[in-house]
Amino acid sequence: MSAARAAFIYPNPRLELAAAVAAGDAPDTALLGQNHLQEFGVEARIHEPRGRRRHRAGGLLHRLTWNARELALPWELRDVDVAVTPLVNLFPLAARAAGGPRVLLFDWGLGAALARASRPRRMLLRRALAATAAIACPSPAQRAQLIEELGLDEEHVHTIALGADERFFAPSDAPVEDYVLAVGKDLARDYATLAAATAAGGFRTIVVAHPRNVAHLSIPAGMEVRHDLSWDELRDLYARAACVVLPLRDSRAAVGTDGSGLTALLEAMASGKAVVASRRPALDAYLDAGRTGYFVAPEDPAALAAEVTRALADRPSTAAAGAAAREDVEKRFTTRALAQRLSSVIESLASRHR
Repeated sequence: MSAARAAFIYPNPRLELAAAVAAGDAPDTALLGQNHLQEFGVEARIHEPRGRRRHRAGGLLHRLTWNARELALPWELRDVDVAVTPLVNLFPLAARAAGGPRVLLFDWGLGAALARASRPRRMLLRRALAATAAIACPSPAQRAQLIEELGLDEEHVHTIALGADERFFAPSDAPVEDYVLAVGKDLARDYATLAAATAAGGFRTIVVAHPRNVAHLSIPAGMEVRHDLSWDELRDLYARAACVVLPLRDSRAAVGTDGSGLTALLEAMASGKAVVASRRPALDAYLDAGRTGYFVAPEDPAALAAEVTRALADRPSTAAAGAAAREDVEKRFTTRALAQRLSSVIESLASRHR
């Protein structure tokens, strides 16, 4: 039997990143295991839609041109069995109407998207999800929510844990400095609480985020915001951080994505850093509270300040937690392990497509 053929369609271009990964200049975390699948018998490639975002278009025209690329995708992918993608607006419905390929939907934030959707939008999402061949959720909590809210068959929804590039992000001999690091631009990031905690705790904080994440904040003394860093600069910040902090909005706020913070969490763990995180259901499968990091109540500056201060004061315990976090990544949360988990689902779907 021939190998399963899969195409990965990401929300934004990835071919340039893939070239940088192949050259060793960037981590492969954002490729979702695509570059490792050949090892597990799956022919996988990146496909970039022929339709492109019209950056100068706005409003309705922008939305129409942005979503139209999903309608054309099935005809661009006649040579594959399975399409792996987070694109959910129209692609699953278009693929079903066109007779393929089978869509394996990667769930980044379906729960939050459903919660804030209008009634017509929610109905469209339900139909699109029903048209998928399978759904891959990064955490058991996200899987359980989809099954409960949408009544999906349990065999239709899989838990496939994410992975980090443990070769790119790794413990370093660089001297540890007296700052905590926060990374991420998802709208669920809670930099207002982090700013208040920084002011209350008097510690030094470096935030790597998009300017929109902090546009309306009063930045306290001791808090520095950076953006547009190179991969090497980001890796060095992880290496030198005393610990990493992951401030998130309460999941009930339904802002950003349900899996907000997972990439930064795994990068920090791969770098051998303990993480202080706002508790969110999706994180429970990755962060072992008390052993690899620490949870605090979301949107609670006092609790966040107290836990970060404790982590900074007890460096031996914080270092031990970072070492345990690195061990967990090596055992369970690499991109190669992600690819292995994905391969079995892709092969199952491909066999049904032939």
